[in-house]
Amino acid sequence: MGLGAGVSNYHGDLEHGTFLKHFHPSGMLFSRYNLSSYFSWRNQLSYLKTSGSDAGVKAYSSRNLSFQSEIWELSSTFEFNFQAFGTNVNDETWTPYFYSGLGFFVFDPTRLENTDINLRKLRTEGQNKSYSRLQPSIPIGFGVKTMLNPKRNRGVWILGVEGCWRKTFTDYLDDVGGLYPDYKTMVDKQGLASAQYSHAQTLNGQPFTPAGTMRGDKHFNDWFYFIGFTASYRFTPLICR
Repeated sequence: MGLGAGVSNYHGDLEHGTFLKHFHPSGMLFSRYNLSSYFSWRNQLSYLKTSGSDAGVKAYSSRNLSFQSEIWELSSTFEFNFQAFGTNVNDETWTPYFYSGLGFFVFDPTRLENTDINLRKLRTEGQNKSYSRLQPSIPIGFGVKTMLNPKRNRGVWILGVEGCWRKTFTDYLDDVGGLYPDYKTMVDKQGLASAQYSHAQTLNGQPFTPAGTMRGDKHFNDWFYFIGFTASYRFTPLICR
């Protein structure tokens, strides 16, 4: 059994370089079952937070788009050790490792500066219905772990450092994915709030954007990721083999 702590961020339409203010504290709980010295089955519950904004970026600041979202993810992965590790007394006491599998996560983007504004419910790109909060993901993780003072016939603490990137199948983690809808049509069909937060520059007194103008890059889906430290305890004693 183990836990991890670190920071999270995302790659998407509102990521304009690496800004420290968009890294957020995140954590996880996991279990790892050793199938052999090289393979383990890992199940994990993760909490992450993501955010992004046009603010402070000269080329995009006039759009006035922003978001933040908490993410809860449940995943099941297989972990591969690059060295024999974790089960026998002759195994190595440290190893690099890789893991991947399948996950599902829930998210719900709001405005960065006002969490009462739920962007998904506003259907800011003129969708007929809101996109689903529940989405699949493919975790892709790399790390290094080491055992602390392993002894025969005893359990042992294992410390590690890792990064895990999640491929998603949605472009709306940041609520920005396609083209600007027609402003006046949105006002008539969805209300003034939907139109204003779609064309967010109008909140600052700027004119709305013509319908069909690119709002986001619809050719690439969003990613989110975690970088941090892990600590786990292996209950099964080392055996001599």
